[in-house]
Amino acid sequence: MALGLVALTPTPVRADDTPLAEQMEILNDAYKAFRRTDDAAEGAKLAREAQAAVVKAFAMTPEFVEKGGHPGGKEKAMAGYRKMTAQLLVTLCEVEEAFLAEDFDKVKELVTPIRDSKKKGHDEFMEEE
Repeated sequence: MALGLVALTPTPVRADDTPLAEQMEILNDAYKAFRRTDDAAEGAKLAREAQAAVVKAFAMTPEFVEKGGHPGGKEKAMAGYRKMTAQLLVTLCEVEEAFLAEDFDKVKELVTPIRDSKKKGHDEFMEEE
């Protein structure tokens, strides 16, 4: 978080200071951890943590969309955001199932769509800095 030089200097608001950004950070941390683990129980637990963050994020509105920055308008943007978020949730459930089945090849196969989804979501629903 950016800090002001003196107490009276306002702290700039950053995109990562929003409730949605907090959930995306939880998701990202869990994703990074389950991508690297070879412990099935730990991987399943991390997948569930990621799922919980996605469920919370589903009901939120990206700041870029809220400000009216999405070219398709808020309603169209939110429909796309909810669809993308729901698809991510399904993929994370598949990751959990793969860990529970100790199918690490399947986990690795599912990692790429998650990474691609993150990039697509950021491109579509975040303001370029």
